[in-house]
Amino acid sequence: MNQNTIPQAVELEQSVIGTLIMEPDRLTEVVGILSPESFCDDRNSFIYKTLIEMFDQNTPVDLYNVGKRCNGSPLFKGRAGTLYASECTCKVGSGVNLLFQTQIIQQCYIARLLKNAGSRIYSLASNNTADVADVLDESNKLIDKINALSCGSSAGQSLRDSLTESLKLAEQRQAAYLGGLPTGIPTGISDLNRLTGGWRGSQLIILAARPAMGKTALMLHFAKSAALNGTPVCIFSLEMSHVSLSDRLLLSECEVEVNRFRNGDLSGDDWRQLNEASAQLEKLPIHVDDNAVVSMRYIKTRCHILKKQGKCGLIMIDYLQLADTSTKERNRNREQEIAQASRQAKIIAKELDVPVVLLSQLSRECEKRADKQPQLSDLRESGAIEQDADVVGFIFRPAYYGLDRIETLKYGNISTSGLGIINIAKQRDGATGLVAFSHNPSMTKIGDFQENKIPF
Repeated sequence: MNQNTIPQAVELEQSVIGTLIMEPDRLTEVVGILSPESFCDDRNSFIYKTLIEMFDQNTPVDLYNVGKRCNGSPLFKGRAGTLYASECTCKVGSGVNLLFQTQIIQQCYIARLLKNAGSRIYSLASNNTADVADVLDESNKLIDKINALSCGSSAGQSLRDSLTESLKLAEQRQAAYLGGLPTGIPTGISDLNRLTGGWRGSQLIILAARPAMGKTALMLHFAKSAALNGTPVCIFSLEMSHVSLSDRLLLSECEVEVNRFRNGDLSGDDWRQLNEASAQLEKLPIHVDDNAVVSMRYIKTRCHILKKQGKCGLIMIDYLQLADTSTKERNRNREQEIAQASRQAKIIAKELDVPVVLLSQLSRECEKRADKQPQLSDLRESGAIEQDADVVGFIFRPAYYGLDRIETLKYGNISTSGLGIINIAKQRDGATGLVAFSHNPSMTKIGDFQENKIPF
């Protein structure tokens, strides 16, 4: 076959390879579309396969390391691998076009397969001794394979398979119920477990509040509860350093007074408690990333890597409005950027089949109300957050606003001292309602409320 008649886009292949060498985090955007076989040029195919291997092995991707691996291939002589990889980086135009370029490369690949299939079918049909039924059968098989490829990796599920999976999960939930356990990942608050069943895979859980309500404190309590249950937790802290989070976790495990801890006024007994707490906590499968400037793309890439290493069963992001939501697209306002970040968080949850707990700020509208209670309309900057979320919980501490007592259905008027409320205002697959929790003055210890589980 004349090389010029083969559908190909070699320069685009080089541009994509160059982009992935310079921005390896973007590999997750294309691995679901391209395979090494998608590339017409064998050198590009080899480098792409190498990039996937380095990504899976969590090996740093840069021009030096990629070139070093290429230099050992028969496709490249001497240092030709490094020189070719460098040439690919020079072909990079705008990274914004990566997905568009990827789709063109895949279209060319499918077109090549069609040409090869056509040649094969022509050859079979030209054989006068071949049975026509056999020719049709093989022709259909060739076309079906190409059709499956063009539809992507997801072929959907039959209803029978889905029903089987539903019944299997129902059995697991029954076993958990009979054992007095939540059906999902335990939250560490009994009433919240009863209302939600715990956090489940593919869920996007929005935990929203005004500042100083205890978002981070609750997040850490959820993380510790999940980790104690054997679920590996990934925390992306865009506001606090990893040391600050460790301080809070230490204080949650012992009785050391916060001010003494911060001022360094520690006794021998304090140090004993801190060391014991540290020995317990360091066993927990919790991974903290406190990079202050991260995007949802970064979080997605890191979590894909950690998932493959068995270190990602629950993702927590503190908090949405601090994430890098900027794009190179023009005419996009802040609300659209937040909406896109919220959507990406949901995609991460679904792709990895893990719960994502996303902390979010609320607008000041709730503080204008007499009862100070947050509502779904208070979700800051984007109604899309409510749309994407499977669960929306609002944190409210009445005492913070000077409300010394509140009314409850069963126990009447009670003190708000040490009382926190999580208002589950939305739950896609369950009921909504109010859940009480207890906390100490420094918000380092969270637990079940002690008034016999007050029913609101």
